[in-house]
Amino acid sequence: MDQPRLTHLLNNRTALDPLEIKSIRHEVQVRTQAIERLQLELQKLGSERAAWQSLLSPLHRNSIPPEILGEIFGYVVLATESTKPRRSQVNVLCRVCKAWRDVALGIPSLWAQLDDIVVQNHLDVAKVHSWLSRARNAAKMLGIVGHHRYPKVPNPVCPFASSAVQEFLSSGPGLNSLSLKCKSLHCFSELLNPTPSHGGAPISRSFDSLRSISLGFAQWPTSPDAWQLLDHLPLVTSLSLDLPEPDNEEDRDNPESPLPHSIFTANLTKLRIRSTWPIEWLLEILDVCTNLEGLVLEYGLGYYVDEDMQTPLENEVFLPKLRSLELREMSVYQQTTTRVLRYLVVPSLKALEIVYDGDQEPLDELSLPKRKEFCEDMLSLVVSDLQYFRLENLPIAPASLYRSLFRYRDFEDEPPLFSELEVLEMLNVPPSFNPNDVCSLFNERNRVLKQLRMTIVVDPSPGKKWHAKRLSEKGTDISISYIPSEKSFRRS
Repeated sequence: MDQPRLTHLLNNRTALDPLEIKSIRHEVQVRTQAIERLQLELQKLGSERAAWQSLLSPLHRNSIPPEILGEIFGYVVLATESTKPRRSQVNVLCRVCKAWRDVALGIPSLWAQLDDIVVQNHLDVAKVHSWLSRARNAAKMLGIVGHHRYPKVPNPVCPFASSAVQEFLSSGPGLNSLSLKCKSLHCFSELLNPTPSHGGAPISRSFDSLRSISLGFAQWPTSPDAWQLLDHLPLVTSLSLDLPEPDNEEDRDNPESPLPHSIFTANLTKLRIRSTWPIEWLLEILDVCTNLEGLVLEYGLGYYVDEDMQTPLENEVFLPKLRSLELREMSVYQQTTTRVLRYLVVPSLKALEIVYDGDQEPLDELSLPKRKEFCEDMLSLVVSDLQYFRLENLPIAPASLYRSLFRYRDFEDEPPLFSELEVLEMLNVPPSFNPNDVCSLFNERNRVLKQLRMTIVVDPSPGKKWHAKRLSEKGTDISISYIPSEKSFRRS
């Protein structure tokens, strides 16, 4: 079909005969194929241009200083360590190209940490040596998890009994931090005992220079002598213990299996304990650790308190240097979980975090006695110059609870609570919680926060946020959001 005929057909409503219809379809097909060829050519040219352009990137021109690239690597590893092993992420960075590998090898901090190395039969000492040697003079951290292949077999061979593990901790590189996890306290006997079997002088171990140590074991010791192994710990300043639950309640006060005391020293500045042991024991330990600056208590099933104990403990525990206190895995159903606060005197406390177990059902109502005890526990601890307060997963919503926490004291001669508070975080609060209840408290007293963050669990999400406009106008950085509940995720 020629151009004049096409122009005539476009300008006139003339009926088409069968030959013209066939000819028009052919012309459409020819042009469609031409367009497709051009699109493929454009796509090819675009890919080639991107490839050439990539050669001009700062990485290919080495215009990014190694120090900056190293900082980027550090942030990448830090941002992904909760989902990927740190060593795996470092290996990925090294495999991108030779330039990246050279940069990574020149950054000691990337190689200074090896977490959760599982030892089943033997520890590959050569690989661990090679990895940590790249950290050079950086503070080194090593975590080893002993895995028993046949845990139900009587007296199974412990992987920590391997001569390779013992040799590494005796003559390997100096460590700043060490984490050991295994089945029982006896698994650490060869590692923590500094006296050689031949009766010679104590062995000089590489981890005697440790500043931080973490121990975790799952079985209650069968012998009272087992705890003596902990006496051989280096004089660290940071100690973390994941302690087992006693086999039965009789073991808690059984003189044949006493709780450890001697491992806790006054030079500790950081202490973390995860345990279900008696609260009286915990207070005894804290009474010795007078130089603590940071304390983390993970309750698990809740610290055990004798319900028959009618009289409170006589002595308070004075921690003059404590600046940070965290209470985790608490249960609102156990009134005793916050009772430890009544016995702590912490004049230097700046940061307080209270995190309840997230699996508890929301309690829109809580009996007045229980609520009153909770508030009294909290108020007995809080000092007027607290700067950071975080409350997470507390399954209680009544406004009266929060008014009790953030109210002024009833006595005129005492300073107001939270008068110096700078950051308040209330995370995963129940659906019936109204954020205006807290915002109004600070507006009423003209107390200005630097940052206020709230997340409210709803099912389903209402789709809009509260902005607390008046408080924001005073200069507070406010973030209030609604998040879906786990039930919504399960349904979807």
